[in-house]
Amino acid sequence: MVSANKKSSLCMGFGSVFVVMGAISVVFWPALFFAQLKNNMILTNVSESFGIWKETPIPMYLECFMWNITNMREILAGTAAKVEVNQMGPYVYRESHSKTNITFKDNGTVSFFNQRFWHYEPEMSNGSLSDRITSINPIVVSIAYMMRNERLILRPGVDAFLRIFHRNMFVTANVSSWLFDGIDDPVLDIAQNITEIDIPYDKFGWFYDRNGSETFDGQFLMDTGANDFSQLGNIVKWRNSNRTLYRDQCGEVKGSTGELWAPELGQPEVTIFAPDICTYMTLHKQGPYSTEGIDGVMYAANDSVFDNGYKYGSMACYCDEVRDNECLRPGALNVSSCRLGAPAFVSMPHFYNADPYYPSKIEGLDPVP
Repeated sequence: MVSANKKSSLCMGFGSVFVVMGAISVVFWPALFFAQLKNNMILTNVSESFGIWKETPIPMYLECFMWNITNMREILAGTAAKVEVNQMGPYVYRESHSKTNITFKDNGTVSFFNQRFWHYEPEMSNGSLSDRITSINPIVVSIAYMMRNERLILRPGVDAFLRIFHRNMFVTANVSSWLFDGIDDPVLDIAQNITEIDIPYDKFGWFYDRNGSETFDGQFLMDTGANDFSQLGNIVKWRNSNRTLYRDQCGEVKGSTGELWAPELGQPEVTIFAPDICTYMTLHKQGPYSTEGIDGVMYAANDSVFDNGYKYGSMACYCDEVRDNECLRPGALNVSSCRLGAPAFVSMPHFYNADPYYPSKIEGLDPVP
């Protein structure tokens, strides 16, 4: 039989071994864990992250709110002091992403197209796709905007042409037409002959011809993290270029598409590249956040987004006085060059954080956080 002293010695010996192993684990475990994390996250066609990245499994939802102009008659009669609107929606779509034409490069990058699908969710929506919305006719104002720098002799003819098909600059259509189905307009059929601009669409809709399109968002070249793990998910080129239409640093192609990130904790800001506006957006840390029992950090846009250089000097490169004639007031970004020359401008919802000039012209806004 083993004596009590031997038992005690064995227990102390095993205990010492476990203490040492525990101490070693405390020292080396973070490095071992991070090494395994890198191995799983660096993007290859066999890595654990590949399947999740290729077919995004997390449910995403697009909430579309529509502005309905309620005083069109007063505006046309010249008696309206402001445009009056009421917000309708949200009209909710479930969104999914799928990567196509994936090609891994020897330099630690991968090229691909991002194919997006949207499926209407009536149970999550407030309203119906048959709801009627009155708004400014984007086709009429786009042609007028494109003609603003053309020769004066051409303008009366264009005006007369537009009046053949449209009595005014407003149009009423259902929500489905405004969003994905598109609005028919005879002007589009012959607009190319007037403006000498290639218009690739036969209808207008904010998301027309995008549902299921492989090429609409353009080709991306992304860092796989193989050479520098901190660059995982960052866009290197978009549409075969490392620059967009904006000047200086505003024209850089950078940031993540929001689907793949290196595991950094607590950084003061994150950068997301947004092909819809041909540039990137910087979101700033708002504080800790918890959802479904998982702790994280919330990042959100502040008043630096769409500032145009008024408060933040680094944003001045979004203002092109030659193109815009004058810089826009802060809170709205001119993305017309990104939208085939149509007069398109982006702001925060309800002109939140924008110059008071914008909401002063519209009745019915509620710009709260």
